[in-house]
Amino acid sequence: MSVDLRAAAADYLHTRRARGYRLADHGWLIASFLDHLAAHAATTISVAQALVFAQARPGTGRRWQAARLRAIRAFAAHVHALDPCAAELIPDGLITAKITRRIPYLYSPEQIAELMSRAEVLSPPLLGASVHTLIGLIAATGLRSGEAAGLDLDHLCVDPPVLTVTGKHGKQRLVPLHPSTLEALTGYQRVRAALTGTPTDRSAARRCSRQPAQREHRPGRLPHRRRRLRSAHPTGLRGATSPRPETHLRGQHPDRRLPSKRRYRRPDLTFRTSGRRYAPPSS
Repeated sequence: MSVDLRAAAADYLHTRRARGYRLADHGWLIASFLDHLAAHAATTISVAQALVFAQARPGTGRRWQAARLRAIRAFAAHVHALDPCAAELIPDGLITAKITRRIPYLYSPEQIAELMSRAEVLSPPLLGASVHTLIGLIAATGLRSGEAAGLDLDHLCVDPPVLTVTGKHGKQRLVPLHPSTLEALTGYQRVRAALTGTPTDRSAARRCSRQPAQREHRPGRLPHRRRRLRSAHPTGLRGATSPRPETHLRGQHPDRRLPSKRRYRRPDLTFRTSGRRYAPPSS
């Protein structure tokens, strides 16, 4: 039987998205691939045509070429199930793309305390208090920077002590809080009520949180990357109610190879400043 490839593409995208897949780029990629087949007078999907389409722009990176091929590969499998003669199965791994990630700088507890102390001198005082608390919250809970900056008063529950966090793709989760972290957040609420001004938003938080680290440049220090403060704490807060183990990693990983973010450092759940329990910054 013959298969209308464009009708099959519409059915494929509708079926996959109905199952919860976003397929953000698949729609226009498949449409472009079908235009490519029409330009070459091809009526079926072949491995050779899929490779030509994926590598049509030599200047693009291998990762993007592999992503283009993955979109066509899944669509070809759908068409092959309808009619094996209409599409060849495209093997996996025809275009390899190695993901090279930058090695993050891991802050020790002393360096985090130093960043928080520098944040206190930011002006106006409410900004300093906000950045001070933001840095400590990321280090203590493992939240992403955007998640922490997007929190509001309604997201904090005192009993039980949890935060309602909205993460990627709008998904919400509950993050349990150590008593010292809850004390810090309630202290920040008192400071926020006493000071005038508008609390920092996400863009301002990213910009201002770099200032404490850039205020004093040290030879050999890696550029400040605030997102990596969350590497001081494994995502998910496993063992949040267990006693705090000793931190076994200080600063950078010795061999600069970090295969898993959960191996960076054991949980350090307490919200600390200079080795002492948190005290709200003075106005």
